[in-house]
Amino acid sequence: MSILVQTTNSALTDGFTVHIINALSNNDTPFSVQCKSQDDDLGLKTPKVGDDYTFSFHMNVLKTTRFYCHYSWGSKKQLFDVFNRYQSYECGKINGNDYECFWKVQDDGFYFGGHNSPESYSKKYDWN
Repeated sequence: MSILVQTTNSALTDGFTVHIINALSNNDTPFSVQCKSQDDDLGLKTPKVGDDYTFSFHMNVLKTTRFYCHYSWGSKKQLFDVFNRYQSYECGKINGNDYECFWKVQDDGFYFGGHNSPESYSKKYDWN
């Protein structure tokens, strides 16, 4: 499942794709994620175990683009930025001006990686 978010002057700025990978242990407990920016609400998504929910956009000219996501997994919740100007420097370069940022959701928390490889991930947040 993939969403493209258009911003103005996109040809002049870097492009980013955010991946949110459901790496939870099973589908028995419902999992959902809703991502938003100042301008866009990407809607409530319910990726199953193994799914890679992605959305793409271009950084705005002022480099103030920010996306945050609300996560819910049974009684557990969490909210944090999945993309902002500071995290953009940790994203992995694909080619040219295109970058990707990976978030892996696991039973014990949230892991970030600039590329989708085991050695690139580091734990950033616990579930609340």
